Amino acid sequence: MALAYWWLPFLVAAVVVVLAVVVFVRSPRRKVGGVPIANSERFTKLPGYLKAIDRANFAAILTGVVLVCLIGVTTMAGARWVYTQVETPEKYNRDIVLCLDVSGSMVDFDAEVIDRYLEMLPGFEGERMSLVLWNSSAVPVFPLTDDYRFVEEQLTQVRDAMRTGSNTSYYDTGTLNSPGASLVGDGLASCIMQFEGASPSEGDQPVDDDRSRSVILATDNVVNGSQTVSLPQAAQFAQQHFVNVYALDANNLGDAYAAEYESVIEEHGGTYYELEDETAIDAIVDEITSDQTNMIQGTPQLLVIDRPETWLWWMLVLVPIYLVAARRLRL
Repeated sequence: MALAYWWLPFLVAAVVVVLAVVVFVRSPRRKVGGVPIANSERFTKLPGYLKAIDRANFAAILTGVVLVCLIGVTTMAGARWVYTQVETPEKYNRDIVLCLDVSGSMVDFDAEVIDRYLEMLPGFEGERMSLVLWNSSAVPVFPLTDDYRFVEEQLTQVRDAMRTGSNTSYYDTGTLNSPGASLVGDGLASCIMQFEGASPSEGDQPVDDDRSRSVILATDNVVNGSQTVSLPQAAQFAQQHFVNVYALDANNLGDAYAAEYESVIEEHGGTYYELEDETAIDAIVDEITSDQTNMIQGTPQLLVIDRPETWLWWMLVLVPIYLVAARRLRL
């Protein structure tokens, strides 16, 4: 506990002393003499007079005490009595990339996928999350972060733009920089590269930093064009870099695209779900959170907590008391 403005009480005390000295010096002295009154001693000994004097003295003392308390409380409120503590946040060492296909064939499903992503948020605590949108090319909307409020705001904005269709540039800008559409292999590879050490420019050796790495991939696997990286190659790339792929399939036709999608993902250690499966979200969250990881210590943070309400409540109580007492004394 400490005072943010520690010098304020000393300043107020000095001002009070100076005012007291000035008032004492400038106060008029009692004049000696006056008009004598016969038998005044008998009057000053009357019980009613003594009681009146006692009441006046008590009121003056009470007013003085309340004034001193009020000045002290006001000074403490102005000096800001703060509490300081050091907190070391704990975080799970899990990284999750939300990997969303925004091609034309996915338009009807994109908002639903975002809704599913939003459903996942309450199931996580301390994990870092990222969002990557892709079509013929990929665009990271935000990097890995554990600021879930920011994540929710970004996902909600993307979803609303998809539903209304009024601002398609919000989610498709930069996703059509190459020929073709729905290049699943390139999209998955781009999402994997969001993890530390997974970029080809960072070296050939995969980085195993004891972090749980997951990609939640949503697509219908309807590829249109030539891919730089095929889906099997991207799935193998994920496996090499210790990335678990959870696949959501928006293709409900049960055709060859769906069959290839399921077989490739499962052959490389991933997990396949149909987007319409109501248990898919809970299952993915359970699988990710059940992955045994270590709790990591974040950077210690100094918290300064300003709690003025106690002093303000005392001020609220003392001000009316002082005003009533001062009124009775005609101050």
